[in-house]
Amino acid sequence: MTWIKKHLQHKGDLIEYNLKLGDQKNIILKVKAGVIYISAPLHAPDWEINNLIYKNITKIISVKNTFEVIRKFSFTDSDPFVKIFDKKVNLIIVAENIHAVAKKDGIYMKNYGDQEIQAQKMYNFLAKYYYNWFLKRLNSWALRMELKFKNLSIQSMKTRWGVCYPEREKIILNTKLIHFEPEVIDYVIVHELSHLEHKNHSKDFWKNVEKYLPDYKERSLVLKKSGI
Repeated sequence: MTWIKKHLQHKGDLIEYNLKLGDQKNIILKVKAGVIYISAPLHAPDWEINNLIYKNITKIISVKNTFEVIRKFSFTDSDPFVKIFDKKVNLIIVAENIHAVAKKDGIYMKNYGDQEIQAQKMYNFLAKYYYNWFLKRLNSWALRMELKFKNLSIQSMKTRWGVCYPEREKIILNTKLIHFEPEVIDYVIVHELSHLEHKNHSKDFWKNVEKYLPDYKERSLVLKKSGI
């Protein structure tokens, strides 16, 4: 089943949420990066879903306000899009069974009929398509910092923007970094490369990051406000 956009009123404000009905016993509410998601049993009544939102409204609003909600992609708008390096790129969702492909007028994808699957397939494509871009950027910073790594992996992660395994000289970057400006991505690259020398977030580690990016705090704040 696909996500359905719904809303309710709270103290004069419109509270929007995404609802998906399926074969499950309980109603589950989650807030990700300031967006409300509710999955519920097929025949769950609206009043029961609304009551769950009202019961948790204080916490929901608190979590939502933590984030500067930045829409990174949409499959449901009249003009579907995905943000690449903080610029909108058209998403052309088609009925045909095709492999995702980038063209001058946008990225063409098959319609999978489910937003979670659609997002997964989109990120799989973006990871492959932009791998060389990330690799070139990483190589450039590694050369500048006089550091060496053996391999790079681009993959979607739920809790981290990047990971470094110093003993294996391996670096993993989150595919979702593709949504941000290159300068913000550079912060994650410098951060993970610095772990090749400093395993922990020690004072020396942060000094090393600051050495190459004096404004690293401002860059990292963009990621914190957005959420993964």
